[in-house]
Amino acid sequence: RIIEILQNARRADATEVQITNAENLITVRDNGRGIEEFKKLLDLGSSGWDDAIELSEDPAGVGLFSLAPRELTIRSQGRMLTIRDDGWTGTPVDVEDDTASTEGTELRFPDERWTPELVSACAVFSGLRVVVDGEECPKLPFVSDAAAHHADLGCHIEVCPYDKLNGWHARARREPFDSKNVFVNFHGQVVTFDYHPVGEHSLRYLVDLTGEPTGIRLMLPARTRLVENEAFEALKAALELEAYRFIENRGEHSLVYKEYLRAKELGITLPEAKPTY
Repeated sequence: RIIEILQNARRADATEVQITNAENLITVRDNGRGIEEFKKLLDLGSSGWDDAIELSEDPAGVGLFSLAPRELTIRSQGRMLTIRDDGWTGTPVDVEDDTASTEGTELRFPDERWTPELVSACAVFSGLRVVVDGEECPKLPFVSDAAAHHADLGCHIEVCPYDKLNGWHARARREPFDSKNVFVNFHGQVVTFDYHPVGEHSLRYLVDLTGEPTGIRLMLPARTRLVENEAFEALKAALELEAYRFIENRGEHSLVYKEYLRAKELGITLPEAKPTY
């Protein structure tokens, strides 16, 4: 629920999200451009986002349905509505005038407390300033300035040893820390998969989507896995290239001879392998 709501705020060009917990109610306010078409809110699988968003990601998915069947009140641009019970399953919901002045969008619904710890794991790599009950969540870059830019894939890629990852990479994942070695950051939502393009299995691969047009897609509606399409295969090829570049820059390796030859095919000349027993 947290990641879905933050993703919606980001797509609406919000830069800040304020979250408050009071009397078993969660209130989420963002400073984005607000809701243009309320009728799109309950259209599962339709996004209503502009062409730039559609090219840089596939935004259709669960969205506000992650809050069902809670009673949800939405305020935006001088209008408001409340979704109750069968409003989630097709009964028309009336949009009313709202006398309260609401910048961006406000959501209010019952839920267990959204703690700073829970929210931070979803917000840390989102690019948003997120504040929970007055406490600001960490906001960090997913990759360093050394990451390679792959404009054709709309991402930055960085290769690093296992022990060089920071703790937030682990917390942002939905699986145990050592189960997968490729981390893909979709603007705050981190998904993982297993891929070892070279024999050094201690390497980790960070992929940070930039917002440029890309064919890299998340599988709908849950968006917890990558779609295995042509862009996915191109991403794996880019990961292989960056793995060999990383090893070249490091200046030493213990790869087998066929990997030495594979690097040469990719235009990378490695030194001889260190003798290993």
